[in-house]
Amino acid sequence: MNFAILTGKVISEVKVINTENGTPLCRFTLEVDDRKFNCIVAGMKAYKFMYDVEEDAVITIEGTINDRMQLVVQKYVIESRPSYFGQIFDYKGRKMPHKKVMF
Repeated sequence: MNFAILTGKVISEVKVINTENGTPLCRFTLEVDDRKFNCIVAGMKAYKFMYDVEEDAVITIEGTINDRMQLVVQKYVIESRPSYFGQIFDYKGRKMPHKKVMF
């Protein structure tokens, strides 16, 4: 079995998919040195992963590669979270989330 330890940036939305047998799967794409890896987190860890990790976060994962060439995450560590400093202020045309419009 192939084992890998990678540090990279999450470049896709983290999605939870429920399977037919009820096992949740969490799917995301990790970019490491301009290479993209399809990653999944299986079981109840998927819900915790979805709330811990968001797009543009830098994480280190340990996992195995399955027969579909997906990296199945066993452990993960969040190295850094994304900064939304530019979105806090309405700077240079960036829209704030849920900004109220006055008429």
